[in-house]
Amino acid sequence: MKGQTNSFSTKVKDYFTPNRLKSAGTKVFATIIFPLLIYILMAIVCASNGITYNLFTSTSIRRILSDTGYMAVVALGIAFQLKYGRYDFTGGAILVVAATVGSMFVFRLGLNMWVMLLICIAMGIALSVLNSLVYVTFRVPILVCSLAMGYVIESLGALISGGESFNILANPAAQIGSFPWILLPLALALLLNYAYAHFTTAGRQSMLLQQNQLAAVNIGINEKKNVIICYIVSGAMFGMAGAIYASQNIVAPNSVPLATVTTLFANIVPSLVGLFLSRFIDDGLGTFIGALTISILYYGLTLLGHQNDGIRVICFATFLLIFVFFSGFYDEICKLVKYLIHKIKKRKQTNLPATET
Repeated sequence: MKGQTNSFSTKVKDYFTPNRLKSAGTKVFATIIFPLLIYILMAIVCASNGITYNLFTSTSIRRILSDTGYMAVVALGIAFQLKYGRYDFTGGAILVVAATVGSMFVFRLGLNMWVMLLICIAMGIALSVLNSLVYVTFRVPILVCSLAMGYVIESLGALISGGESFNILANPAAQIGSFPWILLPLALALLLNYAYAHFTTAGRQSMLLQQNQLAAVNIGINEKKNVIICYIVSGAMFGMAGAIYASQNIVAPNSVPLATVTTLFANIVPSLVGLFLSRFIDDGLGTFIGALTISILYYGLTLLGHQNDGIRVICFATFLLIFVFFSGFYDEICKLVKYLIHKIKKRKQTNLPATET
């Protein structure tokens, strides 16, 4: 028994090596630093205005998680294409059209949230596959192709709805965008993102294509098939986001071409945060952390009375600017910090009193 105990303790000691503990500490730090800093900043600003910002009340948790759920699902759909090198603008159109079709069926047939979710996912996949087929068939650059397909998909939404608006906000059976139901599409999107990247052949092939397209094709990877599979996954994510959107907004046909691009890129910051944090943690979890950070910022601004005004836009743009600078010069910043620490240690050593002999 004693030998077994020693053996177990030895295994534990060998597993928790200094390097492994340092790596785990880095991952934990990277996971909490963004939301923690924003919360501290907003708590200080709120306190200076005589407002208490308590992150752990039932009201704040419900509000923040509801905002995080929608933002994270949209951002996961964006990041899913970004990390494989495709800058696609159709996500917003797919989201809104899926929401239009889902809310239309709920409004006219009195369906529940589960059926609406399935309809939105199916519609998101169908539209995304249509977009991918045009892209792989005509080999038009993705930026140009997605802009053109954005027009087409938006027009399909207006054609299907007949120009009619749909309001299902008063239907309690369809409120998948409310807490706690919103956690379901969020969990599904996170699971889908992780499973595709880590447990499917297509996911591993996608990474090879992103790293070296020519070499990947030369070893036998079918690029067209892989692109279509990627669009199926992202389409499912945008369909989930569409179901949430339909239960939180009055869905109306777009009167301005490509207005859905705003719907898409208003939620792009969590995608960028997730791609940056992918060097430390899973990119899906990083995207969730990014959405949580923005939601904490927005909730603080709501407490301050800036729910939907210019101050909110300025704060969002400032965060984006700081983050882009930080992520773009991360390696250089790390080198500078290490250099400064080294210089401080060296100065302390030179200032130590000489020992008597």
